[in-house]
Amino acid sequence: MKKIFTVAVFLMLMAAPGTSQEPPQTSSEFIFARVEFTQRRWTHLWDELRDNPKSAGPPWWHDFPFSDEFVTAMVEEVTGVRTNSDSHLNVQLEDPEIFKYPFLYISEPGFMQLSDIEVKNLGEYIRRGGFIMADDFREQGCLLPDIQNNEFEIFRHYLALAVPEYKLVRLDVSHPIFHQFFDIETLTMETPYCDLRPQFWGLEDEHGKLSLVASYNNDLGDYWEALDHGNTPAKPSVWASQLGVNYVLYAMSH
Repeated sequence: MKKIFTVAVFLMLMAAPGTSQEPPQTSSEFIFARVEFTQRRWTHLWDELRDNPKSAGPPWWHDFPFSDEFVTAMVEEVTGVRTNSDSHLNVQLEDPEIFKYPFLYISEPGFMQLSDIEVKNLGEYIRRGGFIMADDFREQGCLLPDIQNNEFEIFRHYLALAVPEYKLVRLDVSHPIFHQFFDIETLTMETPYCDLRPQFWGLEDEHGKLSLVASYNNDLGDYWEALDHGNTPAKPSVWASQLGVNYVLYAMSH
């Protein structure tokens, strides 16, 4: 808890001016909606939760609920956007409920094995103007023994099925999403696994409007969960927290 408070104070000192000082209110202005989707086989990597409650569980579930609790609390502490204990939830990709939430979080998109209705809903969600954060997937060969699957190409495949008219492009640090609230100076940072170099990808329409940001070779949610538990290095954790806040505010303002 002490580390979480320290990071929050550090972020607030670095925050752009104009953070709200209004009295606390109970209603939430932001919902962090985590997506449950159909997945390819994963039990050779992680135990079922029913067999091992300490397991990471299914890929879409990874870092839940701690990362979700942390980032929603951090958004309020740093920006003044109101959140509460009910500001995060899980929603199935096949359920029309997804259209109620302007911000979706997808964990481990490299494990997608989407149904036709899930592909349809994903495409419709994007075309309606929703924003997606995809997180926690990595280069082939990193996740042993799952070396035969190319997680990036799996994700790219389903995006192409859902919105073939959109382009998946590599983002650099000049993109406005990295300066929405905090000025991110570099996208080179320590990652939680395999000593990989993080990459950031965006999904754009023909006008360049960004509908999705993907953290490839990285796992921001893992840093958020570790911060919630108070057991992660401060520097990459601050960076991951700043990115999370930027993503949320970019989604809310675009």
